Amino acid sequence: MPTARCEVCGGDLVAIELTVDGRDLVMSSCSICDTRTWRSDGDAIELDGVIADLSSAPRRYKRSLSN
Repeated sequence: MPTARCEVCGGDLVAIELTVDGRDLVMSSCSICDTRTWRSDGDAIELDGVIADLSSAPRRYKRSLSN
């Protein structure tokens, strides 16, 4: 698989994939210029949209960190 390239500087991108509430989210980050982009089901989205998705997704489990 070819390495994805940053649209700003041409550097290699690292991609982190998540599934949130049945939707695929991908965060791509360039280690050279620190550009980050988010995609949801293949479409570009803004960070505030990602935060809203994560905030509204039901939690899978809850545990106390005090124990």
